[in-house]
Amino acid sequence: MGAGGSSASKPLASLFGADEEGKRGPTLGSALVPGAEPGSWRLLLVAPLRIQIFDSQSAKSIELEDILEMREHVPFTACATSLCDDDCTLPDAAAAAAAAAAGGEGAAEGPCPLLAVGCQDGAVLVFEVKNGVVVGPVHTLRASLAAELPEGGEGGTAGADLDLETQSTMSLALSITVLRFNGRDSLYAGSIGRCMYWDLRTGQLQRQFSLPVGPDNNPSVPSTMCSIPQRVDDAGGGATGVCLWVGMDTGSIAVFDIDTGMLIRSFSCAGPEALVSLAHFPGNDVVFALSAHRRVSVWDANTYGCIQKYPAELMTCGADLSAMIAIKVRDPDLSLLMLAGVDGSLCVRRVSRRPDGKLNCVLLSFFECLSADGAPITSLGYHEPTDSVVLGDAGCAAAILSKLKDQLGTSVQAQSEQRAGRGEPPSTPSTPMTHASMTPPPTGARPSPAASSPAADALTTAANTPAPSPGLAPPMPVGSSPGEADQEELAAAARGEVSPSQGPVFMGL
Repeated sequence: MGAGGSSASKPLASLFGADEEGKRGPTLGSALVPGAEPGSWRLLLVAPLRIQIFDSQSAKSIELEDILEMREHVPFTACATSLCDDDCTLPDAAAAAAAAAAGGEGAAEGPCPLLAVGCQDGAVLVFEVKNGVVVGPVHTLRASLAAELPEGGEGGTAGADLDLETQSTMSLALSITVLRFNGRDSLYAGSIGRCMYWDLRTGQLQRQFSLPVGPDNNPSVPSTMCSIPQRVDDAGGGATGVCLWVGMDTGSIAVFDIDTGMLIRSFSCAGPEALVSLAHFPGNDVVFALSAHRRVSVWDANTYGCIQKYPAELMTCGADLSAMIAIKVRDPDLSLLMLAGVDGSLCVRRVSRRPDGKLNCVLLSFFECLSADGAPITSLGYHEPTDSVVLGDAGCAAAILSKLKDQLGTSVQAQSEQRAGRGEPPSTPSTPMTHASMTPPPTGARPSPAASSPAADALTTAANTPAPSPGLAPPMPVGSSPGEADQEELAAAARGEVSPSQGPVFMGL
């Protein structure tokens, strides 16, 4: 890797780990981290049996120092990095990464990204990633289950005398199933029947949360989570605390108050199947929930009311979903929902509120087969300094989609022009981005014709008016009734005609 600006000017590789031999497994998480030299980046990849580092430009694997704790605690079952938290971007980490990329003053003194790895034995290892190297662990965390284990407890001599079936049951009960950072100082983890909250400044366990039981009183398994600031109702009020939303394998969501540990709300999401992902949009106060790879539901983050539910095919042009995240990009300021398919595809939608308070969820672009060999995508992340999407797949490989905003430019511009025609304020720069300035996607990926054409990019719809089946009126959102203007628009959409007040309606979402 070159130093300074020469390194920064080199393109990122598009595929990592596809040719690696040996132990395999699904990618638990992947991220771009600052490298050893100013302006350089490395790709971090976590799989059940190993952690790998790759040069971001050559895609060559970089040998890691042997860390005893890694070998003692494999297999890994979950991971998270402090480069992505529940406000879509982490300001401190993003600033440090940008400083490192520029080779600017203070780059070395900035906070290092943190990597948390959950293990099958119940341990959580927290590492620092310094100059592209995994260092530590700085914390080895564990929430005791001594009261629930046979005499001898965790690590006791009694455990060694247990039969294989009992040991296996204990291992499953301890296994970490989900991890989530909230900034650099707070880490949440989940295992069967409970979630934990650690303060990483001290390494101390602050609180445990008991999850609601599932059918037949079976313990629930947390599968996804996000932390959301609580807001007061009075005008001008700000956040008063943090709520932890936990998606479970029972198809329900549990909401806890972090400060008190109390269960605030528990509700069924979109059926009895497991929750896969939760994606929070702070600016719009909504949470998107992905259930069973087949349904997406939208929830009000303050009232917990359901805004709408959609089948996966309406969100992704047909494929079942395997991962979903919310991200925030700048210049132009956009809130984006990214949905990855089991066929290796990626769908990008813009989420915003209309002046009348309704929610827009607009298709910006669709990319086919970004993963190696079309494997299901198992992890998603956005790297703001390079404007890149990092995708991990089920084959223990990772891919990078570079220059995201350039590839979305024409779609955003066309929609901005349509918004201006309706008298809505623009949210993009005055200088348009055109197809001529777009960088082609990585090999094997291409925007779909419907998604990349200017006409299709301009098609919009509110999230509470999904596409109808032929001859049927679109369903209304839960708990609402259409006004006269809405009835006219819905009737036009049902006939496949142009909505008089909004222009064309995209018949897909």
